[in-house]
Amino acid sequence: MSWLPGPAQYMFQRANGIACSAGDTDRHWEVTIVPDAATVIAGATERQGYWGDIAQCSQGECSFELPDGDVLLSASILEPALGESDTERVGEVLRRLAATAAASIHEVDYIDSDLVGAACERYITPEQVDAIVAVDDARLITAFGGWGIPAEVYHVVNGSRMCYYATAEVGGTSYLMITALPAGAWAYEIQDGAPAEVEGAESAKASVGPYAENILDVRVGADWIRLVTYDNGSGAADPRPLAEMIVRSLTVGVAAPQ
Repeated sequence: MSWLPGPAQYMFQRANGIACSAGDTDRHWEVTIVPDAATVIAGATERQGYWGDIAQCSQGECSFELPDGDVLLSASILEPALGESDTERVGEVLRRLAATAAASIHEVDYIDSDLVGAACERYITPEQVDAIVAVDDARLITAFGGWGIPAEVYHVVNGSRMCYYATAEVGGTSYLMITALPAGAWAYEIQDGAPAEVEGAESAKASVGPYAENILDVRVGADWIRLVTYDNGSGAADPRPLAEMIVRSLTVGVAAPQ
């Protein structure tokens, strides 16, 4: 999923579904399929993130939300050559995909995780971020506006969290972003990155994002946790001390306030 690189890219697989994408910023498509459609749709509808079946193309863009039995297929296509007259043709292809998925549902092994439903403070508190980054204004932000099927799958079906620590004002200083994939060791193993040392973690990998972000992927037991910090003179240049606090909180327990 292009909207949030890292653990969230594998959230549909964690939910026993699939996510596929191809292309670039000018021409691309994304297709996701998730089982237990009735539950997913009901939850997203309650949070104003689902508005019924959709099949539409216009001016180079197509959007589809197609339930079929126990699966929900969502698709987003950006293709300049497509228009309103292509809706039926493209929709027929996607409906065949949804029907194939609905006919092939089967039981799979599902690994539980203590991260499911865990609050952000279970990872690290704003006060701990303050102490490590040497600031006194870190705030925890968990409401990002908007909702949709990906948000429903990531936050509710998977029980993951997106935890953002920053100053309170809009456009202020960013300190830390945490995302996670419960029981996501299988996805962690295929990530790129240089081996890193994080006390208490089974494994860690460091990399740099497209905007000079410091990325630290950490495996704790069967779980994958990603930390992103910002080395721009205003944030935390080194995510390792933050990662070690998070690993300690998850494996030993949240440290008492000093």
